[in-house]
Amino acid sequence: MANEIELKLRILHRDAARLRQHPAILAALAEAPVTHKLTSIYYDTPRLELFDAGISLRVRRMSGNWFQAVKAAGHSSVGLHQRMEWEDIIAFGHPDFSKITEPALTRIFDQPVLRAALAPIFSTEVRRTEWHLIWDNGDHIELALDLGNLLIGKKREPIHEIELELKAGSASRLFELALVLQQDMKLELENVSKAQRGYAHYRPQPPAVVRAHRTSLKKHMSGHAALKQIAWECLGQLQGNQDMVLHGTDIEGVHQMRVALRRLRSAFNVFKDVLSPQDVAQILDELRWITTLLGEARDLDVFMTETLPPMVRHLHEHAGLLALRERARNAQASAYRKVRSALASQRYHRLLLTLGAWLERDRPTVPESPEQEVALIARRMLTKRYKQLRRHGQRLADMHPEERHAARIAAKKLRYAAEFFSSLYPEKETRAFLRKLAALQNVLGELNDISVTDALIQKLAGKRPGRELDESLHLFNGWNASDAMHHLAQMHTVWRAFSAQKTFWE
Repeated sequence: MANEIELKLRILHRDAARLRQHPAILAALAEAPVTHKLTSIYYDTPRLELFDAGISLRVRRMSGNWFQAVKAAGHSSVGLHQRMEWEDIIAFGHPDFSKITEPALTRIFDQPVLRAALAPIFSTEVRRTEWHLIWDNGDHIELALDLGNLLIGKKREPIHEIELELKAGSASRLFELALVLQQDMKLELENVSKAQRGYAHYRPQPPAVVRAHRTSLKKHMSGHAALKQIAWECLGQLQGNQDMVLHGTDIEGVHQMRVALRRLRSAFNVFKDVLSPQDVAQILDELRWITTLLGEARDLDVFMTETLPPMVRHLHEHAGLLALRERARNAQASAYRKVRSALASQRYHRLLLTLGAWLERDRPTVPESPEQEVALIARRMLTKRYKQLRRHGQRLADMHPEERHAARIAAKKLRYAAEFFSSLYPEKETRAFLRKLAALQNVLGELNDISVTDALIQKLAGKRPGRELDESLHLFNGWNASDAMHHLAQMHTVWRAFSAQKTFWE
């Protein structure tokens, strides 16, 4: 049994020759590359019982021998796949159950009915070239270039991919090598395995919306270990929503990608005392780039689905509002094109690879700084964020919209920090505090949306809006003023409730 750690990347077929002669590969080459023809046959029952159990069973023909591999479901993020694998040499080209001895697996494979139902469901045929790359510090990577096809019945899908499998050393080397290669060829992160691609023909997985998960931290873990865990969770949320934004229709995908990026940037800020500013400056710049594009699409989503529809209904489809809606629809389509182009760009994939390399280094913190336990960082940062928000709250009634925006940012920063560290404290107390904080953040968010709407409709209307659009601007002014009065009254209520809530970290 081995814990398989590999980075998967899509490559263009035309770049295969360039890869074979790449200086980074030749410089670390430990032995001559070897090319095999691989035929891999995947087995399951007609009801896909192995798939439902999170297991794949593969029989592979290579260099005249047969190999059997059982893989347990793992996880993947930023193209990095980690899962448990049991591989054995077998005598014939069909499953050999005597080789499956892991207790957790035998409970499944010892069932006579399941054994009898297993049959080939899809296969892959590729020519694989393997390079073993070794660096002076002992890092060892097996680089495999696979060119061929996925076969499902009479259907064929091309396979053009690279697998960088870690044999020894730091996983950061996987990302660092990928970044070097990407300078000379187009590479894209691949979060789906060949098995998942095959199963997708039987169980299509529609794009999904992925929300943030509670991060489970331990009080005595180091600050950099906690940051690494939080950051990987943020990246999982980011990439989990990527398919929805690229191929789906639920606008929540854009929102959740944006939330993931904001949480990641907030995590860097929370742990800034143990970070080297030089290490993260470029990363933060790139995070701001993609966050801005998502923000433009999100503002238009909110306008089209939440802000404008009740006005159109209430004012009986006023012609100016309908004209504004058409302009907003066109702007929304343009914003989505920009986002999708960015997510398909090499710049975006380079950002993800850079983040992966940085997170997988042994210590992504200031070398000369002493280790700090996460419990100490949590108490200090939560107290700091809480005091910042309380200072804003003392004068909420007299604030201009720009100042309320600063209060909203303070509430958001406290909420993210509280969510990051919530697992270190009793759940009952953290939940109560987060409920009151979320209510305050929501009201401040509604007031901010009104300010955003004011700027957005001015931009949509243009410098010479004409009579009907000009009327719609005046209608919005009145509507937003009424909305703002309602939310301002509500804000005082939720602020009093939040102020009375006991903090959970002291």
